[in-house]
Amino acid sequence: MQFKQKIIILVVFIGILLGFALYGASYLEDKRQVSYFQSLANTRSDGQPYVDELLKARSQLKNKDTTNDFAGYVSLGVNLNILGEKQEALTYYQKALAIDPVSLLVLNNMADIFSDLGQYDNAEAYWLKLTQLYPDKTMFWRSLGYLYRYRLQKSSQEIEDFFKKGLSATNNSPDLISWLISYFEETRNNEKFAEYANLLNAKRKQ
Repeated sequence: MQFKQKIIILVVFIGILLGFALYGASYLEDKRQVSYFQSLANTRSDGQPYVDELLKARSQLKNKDTTNDFAGYVSLGVNLNILGEKQEALTYYQKALAIDPVSLLVLNNMADIFSDLGQYDNAEAYWLKLTQLYPDKTMFWRSLGYLYRYRLQKSSQEIEDFFKKGLSATNNSPDLISWLISYFEETRNNEKFAEYANLLNAKRKQ
């Protein structure tokens, strides 16, 4: 047999071995993932329905229809978070974000998880991005308000300056004004309390 033919046969043989190795690795990873998901059923008394949703989402991602991939990744993130697997949930939310980088649901859920994990700088970054993408959605301004007050301990002036940006972006949303009224009432700043109470009254008369 000629040397060139031997080389071709060797390359083909190595290719076949690599194919089997990759298939085996993929098979083992699939088994590991299924086993991992199934083990989460015991993390809470009502865990099985959430595990069922994980397995369903996993099946969606395994088929050839890529139009379901975003929903599959989101479902994995949501149900893993419910089952307490927050770090793992972030992994799948990142994959969903690669498909839809401006998803309100995914960005907000990631911010919530980072806050739960005590990664407040990351939580802030994601909520700030949401205020930029959806400036009219007051919930993100409020989420940052609570983060700044209770977690990052920002000053009263910093919090007010931030909410002024929100008021400008939302045409003096009564929701944000009410947040400031409550904040200044709790911090016993009567002057600011009266200022924003008057602003809310004026807004309601419009």
